Amino acid sequence: MDSATDQRPARSFVFGQWLLQGDGTLMRDGQGVHVPPKELNVLRLLLGSAGSVVSKDHLLDHVWHQIDAAEESLTRCIYALRKLLRDDKDFIATVYGQGYRFTGPVAELDASSGANTTAPSLAVLPFRQLDEATALDLQDVIIRQLGVAFGETLRVIPSGLIDHTRPVDALVESLSADYCLSGRCVRQGDQHQWSIELIRGRDHGLLHGQTLDARDLGEALGALTRLVAHRVTHLRPAGDACASYPAAVAYLNGLCSLAQHTPQSLRDAHVQFRQSLKFDAGYAPPWCGVADAWLGQAMIGLCYQGRAMEEAHTAISQALTLDPGNLAALTRLALLTSFRGCEQAAQVLFQRCLLTADQADAHYFHAWHHWFWRRNEQAAQSIDKCLQHDPDSVRAQVLRVRIALAQGIEPTLLMARRTLQQDASGNALLLILNAVVLAYFGHPTQAWHELQRTGLMDSAMGEQGLAAWNVLFGVNPLNARKQYANWLGLARSGDVDGLMAEPAAAELWSSLQRAPDVRGSLTLGDHHAAQPVRLTERRWA
Repeated sequence: MDSATDQRPARSFVFGQWLLQGDGTLMRDGQGVHVPPKELNVLRLLLGSAGSVVSKDHLLDHVWHQIDAAEESLTRCIYALRKLLRDDKDFIATVYGQGYRFTGPVAELDASSGANTTAPSLAVLPFRQLDEATALDLQDVIIRQLGVAFGETLRVIPSGLIDHTRPVDALVESLSADYCLSGRCVRQGDQHQWSIELIRGRDHGLLHGQTLDARDLGEALGALTRLVAHRVTHLRPAGDACASYPAAVAYLNGLCSLAQHTPQSLRDAHVQFRQSLKFDAGYAPPWCGVADAWLGQAMIGLCYQGRAMEEAHTAISQALTLDPGNLAALTRLALLTSFRGCEQAAQVLFQRCLLTADQADAHYFHAWHHWFWRRNEQAAQSIDKCLQHDPDSVRAQVLRVRIALAQGIEPTLLMARRTLQQDASGNALLLILNAVVLAYFGHPTQAWHELQRTGLMDSAMGEQGLAAWNVLFGVNPLNARKQYANWLGLARSGDVDGLMAEPAAAELWSSLQRAPDVRGSLTLGDHHAAQPVRLTERRWA
């Protein structure tokens, strides 16, 4: 067996419309595709490190480890894989001078191994100082919570097998469980104080005792799940791999919609992530996707920012309950911590995530953190690092526009022109946003021409146009909507057609030129009558 598969021969991946099974079978639309052994091992290595560069030396050492193979062998292997993947050949990107990177979203499926034979068992005993009915209801809730959180990696004994009439010592002895969870619950005002004991089954010794202060049952269950995850030996939360193929497909579809970063695609992403969670509620990544969908909608002004932050925080709490060490969830938790005013705590979390998490992801949220605290130069550096790792990230380019608006006119104009020249990978929101930037800074005719050239006039007069204005006027969404409504009225008045002259274009964008300064203390020039308006003390979106 090649060393590429020595450690985890049963590893299975879902990417795009493809399923690579643990036995090496590659499936697409229910049809098997033959993959030669060398190509298969290269594909496994790339999928296992998706999003990161895999060096040529690493691939040669692990796939041709007993052969003195030339680099040409790897090149032919990559060519064959791209040909095999057909329309998805761009999933494998060449990083010149370094190696290769798998760029498509990837989800790992749980291996269908005999996990049940080695999984530790746990019995949840009825909590004390509660009436019998309440104690039994709470026991059922805890059992279900732990079952969802850990899946087949923890055998939670059903409540129906626990004889509640027997003394506790006799009950523990009869269950023969590796661990028992016991406790009591005391209500103090609006809070519940939980006293938890985790007991070893073999000698009935106390493994860990802890008091939890919780505002509600959900918070207490989350803390309880984290306690079990940290204290039960060799226990792996169920959230780091997906147990359902449909759940993995729905999750990947959500990632694709999220990457488009348009008003409709963000809504679609939210629906797809929720669909994934219906198939597998114990899979942590879709919860991060739900948070991203809310944060993305807030970034382009589609929802109330306070609600977006609360919904994102709830989703991340769910992800961390399932998988306490999930780096994607910790990265988003760092940003949400920053939004709540805890700058130093957020920075500590970011420092941890930047060392090991997905770099494009971590640098994007780190840039947002810096921008929120008005460190525009550091924000710009972080967003540039993000785009080095993922040049096609639309959300990073949108945030880059906001950061640039605080830095000066010329850099912002140059960025807008370059984006429009490159057609921004065809993303409508990004193209419209940069056209609006051109118009705002005194180039209305060019802005209108660019919208005509890209065929985006209808989109600019719809929801994507409003989203672009919301980004530009992020410090004052109400003003953004007023300016957009004014512009929309002129554009639909019939006075301007596809062959409009320069004076008509200037009139069309005139409302922009009378808008207050969106760049804080930076002045716009003598042709603006309005004095600069300082940004609010903290900028969230």
